Amino acid sequence: MLALVGTPMDDRRPWWADDPDIAARRRRVVEELERAERVPIEPDKPDPVLADILSGASVRELSAARDDLARARARYTDAVRGARAAGLSWGEIGRIVGVSKQQLHRRFAP
Repeated sequence: MLALVGTPMDDRRPWWADDPDIAARRRRVVEELERAERVPIEPDKPDPVLADILSGASVRELSAARDDLARARARYTDAVRGARAAGLSWGEIGRIVGVSKQQLHRRFAP
């Protein structure tokens, strides 16, 4: 670390330590925190995170979404291969599904 000429390294403070704007902001935040109303946690309401963990709802939803995605991918693959078997070109299939014919050819060509 470089020291300023004529200033010992131990005596230096960061530039922001004495900045008046930062000090004013710090005071406003402390005052706001002191004025803030203390809201007690309501013990009769269950914690939503804990309730989700205990019920397993998110885990089940993620598993179902994963399974749906796998089925959709298989259906997409079957549809593209069926369209090719029916005589549609890569370009025609690409226009219908919204991808380039090159992408389809790379993925599905034998």
